[in-house]
Amino acid sequence: MKKSKEAHQTSYLKNLILTKNVTKLVVNIVSGVLVTVFVLLGILSILGIFTGFLGYVDYFVFAILSGTGLYGMYGSMYARRIQKIDGIFPDFVRDLAESRRAGMTFTKAILFSSKGEYGILTPEIKKISQQISWGGSVADALEAFAQRVNTKSIRRTITLIIEASNSGGNVADVLDVAAKDAREIKMLEAERRTNMASYVIVIYVGVFVFLAIVLILCTSFIPAMVGGEGSQGMQGIMGGGGGASQKEISDTFYLACLVQAFGSALVAGVFEDGRYTSSVKHIFIMVFSTWLMFKLTLGV
Repeated sequence: MKKSKEAHQTSYLKNLILTKNVTKLVVNIVSGVLVTVFVLLGILSILGIFTGFLGYVDYFVFAILSGTGLYGMYGSMYARRIQKIDGIFPDFVRDLAESRRAGMTFTKAILFSSKGEYGILTPEIKKISQQISWGGSVADALEAFAQRVNTKSIRRTITLIIEASNSGGNVADVLDVAAKDAREIKMLEAERRTNMASYVIVIYVGVFVFLAIVLILCTSFIPAMVGGEGSQGMQGIMGGGGGASQKEISDTFYLACLVQAFGSALVAGVFEDGRYTSSVKHIFIMVFSTWLMFKLTLGV
């Protein structure tokens, strides 16, 4: 049982190294530690055990920012890398099809096509050639390539190519279809992002307009209502009694703006490419902007 557990851990580490996910693991660990620390500080601040220079809300804001900041930056860089890879890979598949039609075997077609320049994919494609040159099977080399690159489009295309090669069909035609399919998917994704960009912009405009209105209320209208003759009216609006202070009202608006920024960022990420993970960078931008504007304007 112990040997089986050690083998599983070793396999997990090898898979991390092979797929280059070590960076992702480090980012997740660092983000998790920072989020945990700030959440604990926020809870201790609420309970009155810890008193720092910040309010308890700020600790929870920093927990959100520390988690979304690191992960969002890594996610954006990783997404750009995937877009480049998916944009270049159809060229390699097309070159394979042309070499196959020229009369080369599938193995020779891969060795010949690997000599080309494919940008960010060039080192990975050369590894396919090296693995085949050292006596490895074409299927194993392609599967290892798909695992290293680890994109949905490439995994699907490689599976299709291997199945066509094993079944003895016309590999050149399959390669042409695979390259065309990969290009069309890339074009559809780019078209979707372009079409949805206007909706994302509208969300940003709505967030910042709402924030501007709240800040104007908190800096001009509310002080006049609380501190001047309008204070009696404000007390009536807030429930009769002793009324609400300017700080209490500002704190309420502060929380409302943070919640609104967080929710709007989630929607913006879904509109952008249909995934909640894309909301991370929008959450960081909107929440940080809200926190900064309130600190600079009101010192909440």
